[in-house]
Amino acid sequence: MSDRWNHCLDPRGGPASPIRWVRAAPGDDETELARWRAAVGPVRVADAPGVDDPDRPLQVIAWNAQVGGGAIRRLWDRITAAETDGHTIPTVLLLQEVFAAGPDLPEVVDDSAWATRITGTPRGENRTDIVSFAREASLSLLYVPSMRNGGPDGGTPEDRGNAILANVPLSSGHAIELPFERQRRVAVAAKAAVGGHRIAFCSVHLENRAPWRRAWRSLGSGRGRQMASLLGIFPGCFEADAFVLGGDLNTWVRGCREAAYTLARSRFPLPEHPDPRPTHHLEIGGWLRPADYLLFRLPTHWHCEYRRLDDNFGSDHYPLAGTIGMVADR
Repeated sequence: MSDRWNHCLDPRGGPASPIRWVRAAPGDDETELARWRAAVGPVRVADAPGVDDPDRPLQVIAWNAQVGGGAIRRLWDRITAAETDGHTIPTVLLLQEVFAAGPDLPEVVDDSAWATRITGTPRGENRTDIVSFAREASLSLLYVPSMRNGGPDGGTPEDRGNAILANVPLSSGHAIELPFERQRRVAVAAKAAVGGHRIAFCSVHLENRAPWRRAWRSLGSGRGRQMASLLGIFPGCFEADAFVLGGDLNTWVRGCREAAYTLARSRFPLPEHPDPRPTHHLEIGGWLRPADYLLFRLPTHWHCEYRRLDDNFGSDHYPLAGTIGMVADR
């Protein structure tokens, strides 16, 4: 089987600094996970010079981009449009369901596993893979594919997964392989220095449903198991001043009462009053449900907030846009 999944390349295809792999999954998941790993390409890592203005709050966005259906360029332009007097706002995107394409992906073989291909195209914008966008916009990137996007169907080779995209330098990249339910899920985490402070970020996408033989786990226990395993790794794997967890928790059954959310909230208690508006159009019926969250763990003299944007930018998920106000130590 291919071992490209643990290689690290930069956006131009050259070698990049390695990241740390952490397996939160139990050993009896290994056989299934190996089949999914065999079909994905390398990790992509980019380091940009970045910006650092200690007088400006940090922007953090959590968004499921629906595998190219979301207009990432338009979102980036919108959230950075508030820049004034020549200053750039430090911004970090915690992304789920972004994709990469190209010749670095292995050939799909009989004993590998893949997900059904998703190929959305945003209105007024070309479908753009995350690696190309990071390269063209000169942004920092940590992208770790979770699964192959489509099998041996003759389409362009693609994989999809989670990413952290930023206009500040990223360091200490981690890939955290979660317990297996139906598809392989890998959370990504990294650290950034902003305003003289160390902030650790994690982008996560939990399972939407379990396989039919364990269908009851779709009601929340499978996602609860994945979140508990993630919290056993993050934020403890970083030494930092503040921590941010964002992503699609797929809490389609009980929303904020699901174990995945309540467990995360116990470790990331801010903001005190999150935006309660739903974020995702359910596949069946199309009604909105709560699925996406942006949670913070901050020093007592810092402050944070987030709101759901009113534009979904072509995705089936609405972005969550947050800010962190950093105050000098007293």
